[in-house]
Amino acid sequence: MKVIKNKGVMRLLRKLTLLALPFLVWPLVEVFVLPMNFFTFRIWETISVNKMRVMSGPFYPNIHMQMEEEGELAPHTPFARKRVVEWYTDEYGYRNRDTKCEVLLIGDSNITGAKLSQEETLAEVLERKIKKDVYSFAPATVNRFLATDRFQQEPPELVIVSSIERRIPELPAVGENGINSRIRNMTGNIINSSGFLTWLAVTADRISKLGLYHKTLATIDRKLANRQYINYNNEFFIEGEIANRTFSEQEVQQIADVLEGYKLALQERGIKFLFLPIPNKENIYYKMLPSKKKPDFLPRLMAELRKRDVAVVDMQTNFEQLHQENNVALYPVDDAHWNNVAVEVAANLVTQRVQGQTQESDKNESFFVNYADQKRISK
Repeated sequence: MKVIKNKGVMRLLRKLTLLALPFLVWPLVEVFVLPMNFFTFRIWETISVNKMRVMSGPFYPNIHMQMEEEGELAPHTPFARKRVVEWYTDEYGYRNRDTKCEVLLIGDSNITGAKLSQEETLAEVLERKIKKDVYSFAPATVNRFLATDRFQQEPPELVIVSSIERRIPELPAVGENGINSRIRNMTGNIINSSGFLTWLAVTADRISKLGLYHKTLATIDRKLANRQYINYNNEFFIEGEIANRTFSEQEVQQIADVLEGYKLALQERGIKFLFLPIPNKENIYYKMLPSKKKPDFLPRLMAELRKRDVAVVDMQTNFEQLHQENNVALYPVDDAHWNNVAVEVAANLVTQRVQGQTQESDKNESFFVNYADQKRISK
């Protein structure tokens, strides 16, 4: 009787194993057989670290990839604007061709260069203009920078902290989550010390992505119209009206406290500081939104920072003039990140500050890129 029961159990286990086998094998097929970007619409999703948050950087190290991408706001829809971009990542998993650093850029996906080719990223454009080695440390925070020992051993001359307008209120104060940054630095150094450990971490992370599963879910969402796109006048936005909300004076002061804290922390280490706020697409294109409400958050914040002698670059004034007076597109139609024209403007303004020009020079029209460059932009 026991033998019969055991045989029945074994048959059941074999059937369950056969049933589970495709689900166990398929992730391995994705990693070892299919191209890395087979199920993705951008290089960002292809090489970004998913689960292995013990690696040094946000992306897989030592990658060189070229791909036709679509914007993040309407991928796989008739509104998507395709554009071929090229990426390089360094040995630490940041978007750089090398690790030389005299000027360090800390920021979000705009600094990384979503939907921009390598040579169009702010780090590379700025490097060509100021003739110094510019390193893109993004996406990352000031606390991650302060906890990274390679920058303690060879600190940069200047740290430029940038943020898209909607993320500025979320910038962490100096010291917040410091322990996590120190642990990430330690584990990253261990993984980087071994080619095998790096391969193992990248492979495990790629398996965790389950590309077919997530692409299938996204396709179903689109078919069922579960995903809503914020679209005004055939232009796509990430937040819409809420992006241009009014901030209280207390909120502006608290944000200024955080940014002043960055300046003081870097000043103690003999490093210069510059803040580079990037206006939301909704900010510059506010006339396309139903309320047509012009936001005042960045002008108020910049005025407060200047009172505190915190160096800041005014991009809103320049962006407004370019877009509203000259009808220059500064963001892709299907994406919330800036385009290469906007990057050129930012690089010109930063160059003037780095070279010791006055703040009034921020408004000089001669800094603007040639409008003919518009013709080579894929909106």
